[in-house]
Amino acid sequence: MRSLFFVVAVLAMIIFSAPAWASLPYYNADLGYTIWLPESWTEAPPDSLNGLERTGCAWPGQSMAPDWRAGYVHPSSERTCSLLVEVKPGRTMQDADISNFNSFLVRSLARSIREDVRLPGGPVTVFKDATYFQDRKTLRIETEVARNGETVLSMAYIVYTRKGMLNFTAFVDPADREARRAVDKAVLSVYLDDRLRLADR
Repeated sequence: MRSLFFVVAVLAMIIFSAPAWASLPYYNADLGYTIWLPESWTEAPPDSLNGLERTGCAWPGQSMAPDWRAGYVHPSSERTCSLLVEVKPGRTMQDADISNFNSFLVRSLARSIREDVRLPGGPVTVFKDATYFQDRKTLRIETEVARNGETVLSMAYIVYTRKGMLNFTAFVDPADREARRAVDKAVLSVYLDDRLRLADR
């Protein structure tokens, strides 16, 4: 009887500790993480992952030709993907290393935006915000990219792990608060398995 009570208590703890807004967990066995997304979101076909390369400009944490390894689609998005994932292999970084790297990224991004030589009709990038979530070992960088009368908000996340970094990048309408909240909660809910655990706290 006592063992049954223990099992029920553990199951209840798991169920009620899961994010209330989330519906379906998506487990990526190749990259070693689970992300919770609303029911309306779906996984993007592999052949569609590079469809957004020209939407925004590269930032210091992202290569000029990113190797997207996974993607998730928001139903109201007219684009191919709403959330893209890239892998940056590396080593475990201590808190001081992460702090220094975060500062380097933000300074480099701000400088590159200031020094950017824009051609007529080219994209205009505006730095919006940078926030580090220490409990999740995650840096979020927001920029707005305007091109041909359209403005897109780029939400880039660096999730530090024991084997490098996972880069999540979302492109959303700046006025779509629901999509912004969904992306933010989804990335900050990412659970890394034993092959790609969060960096030591």
